[in-house]
Amino acid sequence: MNQITISVLVLGTTGLSFSLLLALLSKKLHVEDDPRLKEVLDVLPGLNCGACGYSGCRAYAEAVVKSLNLFNGCLPGGEEVNNKIAHILRIDAVDKKHTVTAICRCAAQEGQKKESTSYEGPQTCKAAHLIGGALDCIYGCMALGDCIEVCPVGALSLNNKKIYVDHTKCIACGKCVKACPRKLFIIIPLKENIDIYNVACSNKDKGAQTQKVCARGCIGCGLCTKVESSPYYLKDNLSYIDYKNATQTKPLEEGKEKCPTKCIDKEEFKISVKAP
Repeated sequence: MNQITISVLVLGTTGLSFSLLLALLSKKLHVEDDPRLKEVLDVLPGLNCGACGYSGCRAYAEAVVKSLNLFNGCLPGGEEVNNKIAHILRIDAVDKKHTVTAICRCAAQEGQKKESTSYEGPQTCKAAHLIGGALDCIYGCMALGDCIEVCPVGALSLNNKKIYVDHTKCIACGKCVKACPRKLFIIIPLKENIDIYNVACSNKDKGAQTQKVCARGCIGCGLCTKVESSPYYLKDNLSYIDYKNATQTKPLEEGKEKCPTKCIDKEEFKISVKAP
């Protein structure tokens, strides 16, 4: 028997031995999935949004089944999904309600934000931002929809070059925050029976410069901060809302009415929420 034949036989025997060993170990060490895991996965929406605090639906399902705890529940699935999971696991359901939402701090529409040039590059905000896009305002929304693409629940829409947030759908997963190259989105707390107010401008330039590039830009005049018990404050030539301490609708509305450029939006969304 020549050397080549012997080598082939040795390698073949070794390979077969390892295959049999791996097959045996696989059978011995195999761990059966809890049958409830599949039931829970079938109930979850499969968005893998991460709003529950886990990397995806499977990771959340595994944690829920293992601990018999719904934790914060599935936000996009809502009460219906959480109740179904609770029934599968025979545990108490989570009464999960809206406590946070996302807002976009740019409300200027087409015609209100100045465009001295045209943009012909890739139709994404990320690409446009690299070369300044078409907007004269370097802080404003370029309205190319990167945020819409990443929203797992369809809470964002675009109309007349302005982004709108459907707060009944928003789960505050933060994907829009990460996707926007101009950092226009923030996550804010919701308060019981208080509408959402938004200083919808992110331009930190002085008022005169802001007015040159946007008709609805905040000019940092501070009138909104002068109402009684005002939750508004100025920083870097720009008005902000102290959402943590905003507990009344009246000063929010009065500050909005005093704004000369109407850059403060009232986004109606009254819902019974647990206090953050």
